[in-house]
Amino acid sequence: MSLRLLVVEDDAASREFIRAALAGGATVDTARTLAEAGAQCAEHDYHLLLLDVALPDGEGDAWLARQRAIGNRAPAIALTAELDHARRRRLLASGFVEALGKPISEQALREAVELRLAGGAPRPEQAALWDEAQGLSAVGGAAATLDRLRGLFLDELPRQRRAIVEALENGDTGALRAVLHQLLAGCGFVGAGTLAEAVQALQARPHPGPEASALLERIDRMLREAGR
Repeated sequence: MSLRLLVVEDDAASREFIRAALAGGATVDTARTLAEAGAQCAEHDYHLLLLDVALPDGEGDAWLARQRAIGNRAPAIALTAELDHARRRRLLASGFVEALGKPISEQALREAVELRLAGGAPRPEQAALWDEAQGLSAVGGAAATLDRLRGLFLDELPRQRRAIVEALENGDTGALRAVLHQLLAGCGFVGAGTLAEAVQALQARPHPGPEASALLERIDRMLREAGR
């Protein structure tokens, strides 16, 4: 059975961009409003919904709750032009499996869709980047403090990435261990559990290889998803 996706987006340019980006491997239907989306869902079973959460006829999270109430279990990805850590948490808590900021690159869009269509547990390299429970625990439950610390963490991450690459290229194990130690400490304060795991793997084998590649790829993904 071929994959069928539904894109719900009122902006014509955004709607066509998303449709074209995903059309190669699936049938992609589109809707401009939540009313149109409801009618489409009544007619077809979808493997995935991609939903702008602020549409002229309502809010996407409320619409999704109504769909769940009538038995629509298709996973849904939220699309929004205003995405910060707090908003992302709210969208995930309301039932979306992912929240993506707009504008978004074709590559990032396809990766998110492929991950959600894969089903089951996320692939290790695509595990959730942020552990909300761990992060909130580290700051005593203060969500605003966690958001601020994550911003500072992301500000520093490009410099740390450059330092890791330089140390690997120069064979400077001491410098590598120093920057990894700093990065690991930061991970603990912001709930970056999967990044911490990659750091620890490179600490155990501090030289070029799959561990180094995995860490750099995870850093790149974190920066990309944060729009850095």
